[in-house]
Amino acid sequence: MSLAQELQYILDNLRISDSDRASYTTDAVDIQNYVIEKLKLEDDSFRRAFGGLSLAGSYLDRVKLKTPDEFDLHMVLKLPFPITPQKDEKGFVFLYAIDNHHPIVTDNYINRKELQDWLRDAFDKVFDSELRIRCKSGEVYKIMYTAKGYGCAHTIEAEGKNRNISFDLVPAFEFTWAQWPLGNPGLYNSRKKKIRNFPWFAVPQSKPGSKDDRTFMACAPHWERQITMDLNNFKNVLRLMKGLRDAHADDFPHLSSYMLKTVLLQQLGKVNWYTDLATLFMKMWNCLIECLLNGRLEFILAKEQNIFDRMSLGERHKCYSTASKLLSELRYALQNGNYDAISQLFDI
Repeated sequence: MSLAQELQYILDNLRISDSDRASYTTDAVDIQNYVIEKLKLEDDSFRRAFGGLSLAGSYLDRVKLKTPDEFDLHMVLKLPFPITPQKDEKGFVFLYAIDNHHPIVTDNYINRKELQDWLRDAFDKVFDSELRIRCKSGEVYKIMYTAKGYGCAHTIEAEGKNRNISFDLVPAFEFTWAQWPLGNPGLYNSRKKKIRNFPWFAVPQSKPGSKDDRTFMACAPHWERQITMDLNNFKNVLRLMKGLRDAHADDFPHLSSYMLKTVLLQQLGKVNWYTDLATLFMKMWNCLIECLLNGRLEFILAKEQNIFDRMSLGERHKCYSTASKLLSELRYALQNGNYDAISQLFDI
C-alpha cells in the first residue's frame, strides 16, 4: 500500500455517509425552524427583523467530518432603515444607520453590545420554560440555550435519545459585492472570473485590543466556497488536516477549523491542487507549522488581520509543538513504510 492509498483509506473513514447527512439535516431543519418560530412569537421586533438563515462553516464547505451534528448558521437581520458598511481596519467594519431611535443604534451606528443584549433577551424568553420537539423522523429532542452571544454566536443544543445536534446562530447583516468597503478583495474562481453574485456578511465581533462596541467583522463564506469549489484536492487536504487535529484536539488549543482553512487559502495560486494528495497534505501541514512558528496567519480578505491574535502565546506554542511532533512522526512512518502508524495518528 502507498501513502496515497492510506490517506484515501483515512479519508473514507472521516467522511460523513449520505444517509447520516440526510437524517441529521432533516432533524436539524425541524429544530431550527421550531426555535425561530418561537422567537418570532415571543419578540415582535425579531419577527420583523428576521431575514432567514444562511449556512456557514464546515457544513457549507462540505468538509464536516464523521458526524453531521454541528451547524454554523448566519441569522440574517434586516432592519427597517438603510445600513451602510464603513471601513474600520483589520477586516472590521462599522455599520452606519440613519435611525437613532432603534434600541440597537447608538449615535448613528449599530451597537454590537446592544444588538446581542436584544437577541439574548429574546432567546431567554423562549427558553424560560423547557422546550421539546418531536421531529418528523420521530426523534424527540430537549432543546437548550447554552452560549448566549457574549462572544459571537447564540448556541442551541438539542439532546435526543439517539443523537445530539448543536447550532451556532450568528447574527449577521447581509450586503452585496458592491457594498464591500475594504478594498478590492481580488478573489477569482477557477475560471478566472470575479466572485460578484454572492453576498458577504458583517457579524458582531470585538476587535482585539479595542473596546469599541461598534465593530463588526466582515466575512464572506460563499466567496471562499466559490474560489475553492473546483480545486481538486483542496477539500481533501483540509479534511485530513481537520482529522489529524481532531485526533489530538487537547494538544491543539483554540486551533479552529477556519484557521486550518486559511492556511490553505493563503496558498491559492502558489500550489497545484491537482498534485497528488500525499504531497499536498505534507506540504500544507508544513505551512501550518511555519505560520504557527511565525505567529502570523493573515485573513484572506484583509491581510492586516492576524487570525492568530485570538490565541495566546502559550496556546500557539503548544499548537506549534504538537504540529511539529506529528510531522516528524508522519515522516518517520513514511520513511519506514509503516502506513498503519499513519492511520493510528488519525485515531483510525
